[in-house]
Amino acid sequence: MLNLKLKNLFLEIMRTILFILLLFPGVLFSQTTNIDSLKSLIDQSDDSTKVKLLIEIYENYEKGKIVEGKQYLEQALKIVENSEDVALKVEVLNRIGKFYIITGEYEKSIDIMKKAMFICEEKGFYKGTATAYLNQGAAYDKMGKYDEAMSNFMKALNVYENLGDTIGVAKTYLNLGLLYSRHEDYEKSLELYKKSLEIRSQIDDKEGIALLYNNMAIVNYYLEDYDNVRNYFEKAYQMYLELGNLRRQLMALSNLAEIHSIIGQKEKALNTYFKILKLEEELGEKGEQVATYFSIAALYFGRDNFNAAKQYCNKGIILAQEINALDDLSDFYDLLYQIYKEELDYKSALEYAEVAHALNDSIFNAEKSKQIKELETKYETKKKEQQIKNLENEQIIKDLTIKKQRNFSLTLLVGFVAIFLFLLVLFSQNKKIRKANVLLAYQKRQITDSIEYASRIQTAILPPVDYIATVIPDHFIFYKPRDIVSGDFYWITHKEGKTIVAVVDCTGHGVPGAFMSMLGFAFLNEIVNKETELRANEILNQLRDNVKLSLHQTGKENEAKDGMDIALCIIDPKENKLQYAGAYNPLYLIRNNELISLKADRMPIGIHILEKESFTNHEIDILKGDMIYIFTDGYIDQFGGPNTAKFKITPFKEMLISMRDKSMSEQKRILETEFDNWKGDKEQIDDVLVMGIKV
Repeated sequence: MLNLKLKNLFLEIMRTILFILLLFPGVLFSQTTNIDSLKSLIDQSDDSTKVKLLIEIYENYEKGKIVEGKQYLEQALKIVENSEDVALKVEVLNRIGKFYIITGEYEKSIDIMKKAMFICEEKGFYKGTATAYLNQGAAYDKMGKYDEAMSNFMKALNVYENLGDTIGVAKTYLNLGLLYSRHEDYEKSLELYKKSLEIRSQIDDKEGIALLYNNMAIVNYYLEDYDNVRNYFEKAYQMYLELGNLRRQLMALSNLAEIHSIIGQKEKALNTYFKILKLEEELGEKGEQVATYFSIAALYFGRDNFNAAKQYCNKGIILAQEINALDDLSDFYDLLYQIYKEELDYKSALEYAEVAHALNDSIFNAEKSKQIKELETKYETKKKEQQIKNLENEQIIKDLTIKKQRNFSLTLLVGFVAIFLFLLVLFSQNKKIRKANVLLAYQKRQITDSIEYASRIQTAILPPVDYIATVIPDHFIFYKPRDIVSGDFYWITHKEGKTIVAVVDCTGHGVPGAFMSMLGFAFLNEIVNKETELRANEILNQLRDNVKLSLHQTGKENEAKDGMDIALCIIDPKENKLQYAGAYNPLYLIRNNELISLKADRMPIGIHILEKESFTNHEIDILKGDMIYIFTDGYIDQFGGPNTAKFKITPFKEMLISMRDKSMSEQKRILETEFDNWKGDKEQIDDVLVMGIKV
């Protein structure tokens, strides 16, 4: 996995806040000086210049204590509220909108952007409209509303392209690339990054180019193309080297060192760590130096170069002692213990093990001591306060005692009357509740009977067991609806010597999902019966058209976006061919202990903002003994286990590989047992469907 620095960079980039940069430690003084000089000019300027100065002051705060800078944007907004300068007014609004994105107040940001958009459209200021769309898309992106984010980004791109604004186009390509990356469409993401890179290269925007290199490195990491990961991080490093941005250099080098280590290039990793060490010394980052010393020592230890490992452990210990980094000290002593143990110097190994253990204890005890001290202080303070209160309250208590005795008799009488009245009302209400419960039970029974009857109908339309056994002799189906009726269903037919199999996950579960499943079942029968040439992707294309037509889906806002996820394959035993097409649901094929994954298109059967013209048709040769698995997402999304987490796809793959040599009935039993054990006493959150076929 990537180290924390890379992960943090990824999160920063995914949020598209291109205006936040890491700063040098010494920048604070120069910023303060700059802010003071700008403030001194405000009183001598006209309104337009004042606003520009206030924006510039805010920009200085934006790089650090951004919340303190908000007051300057508010001052600027007051000045431009009645101004005729539309561009300046919209710029202030956009700045405020970005501020709210940074501080996590996304709804406020969207409200501000809509206000900016209204002004721009009213005055015909289209560049401001595009910027507002772009910022609004970024806010929706952070909220996880990806359809709205995509819609806003596409609107921004359209306006920027019509205006011929290449910088705006480049920014939008970057945002779209991030969104596709979030949807795991890494190829499309890379394509958009390259488009943005081409524009930024033409205008020699080095900061933007370096940022894109980092983005492209991260996408290639997820594509497992480590050569390109290294290549792009190296390019980013060189660019930051040109810019003289030491902190960004440090970040890029850290990522490079991690990648070298991952792909086994330990020598390059070491050399890179030495460069990192030099930069950290220049920046005076002693805490980071300690961590780098440990990485170098660990690498030398891994190469059995124990002397060098000890040398860097000792350097790290000296620095860790200087800055009182007890956790790091413990790590170094633990590593020395392991080194001496490998050298068979058990006496020294034991000494360092004891030191590491003692340090761990001292860290724990120091923390506990601090907590106890705080509790003691609080206790003593509370005790003194209480003593004072006791003295003050003593007389009050005496007075209250006399008053209580006087009122006790009256209170007792009132209490008896209240209880009597309450019991009377309760008796009356109880009769009504019992009557209502009888009616409710009757209505519930009627509803349950109807749903159970619907379940019988749904079960009846599924392919019969005997028919499936004839068409696919060696198979299993693990089918576990969440409710009485299900939104998942399986569909199997045989035509022209070919077997067509699908597992389908309809929007929702229970009754709504069941309605969709009936619709999907009918459409699949209709499409396959009339088709002369069977193509997996064409079946999905027609199914999508039928669903959109039946549900009157046009892509308008607030329109229902019901649909289906599906994995459909056509098995031709004569030609030993397999066709597959999928909407979100992949197909796994296991052959010779290797799992081959055929990826689904990331769009549903139904209306979608990222809709492609056609689903992809995968066609591969199959061999006798191949295992084919298609499934919905209910199994891998089930919460359970000791930490109440999702089951997830990697353990699911590992389980399929581990049981590949078992009979199909045994595989089904393993899936059921593992699912029940994982779920435990948690609720089943979705319908579950897994189908296995042995060729």
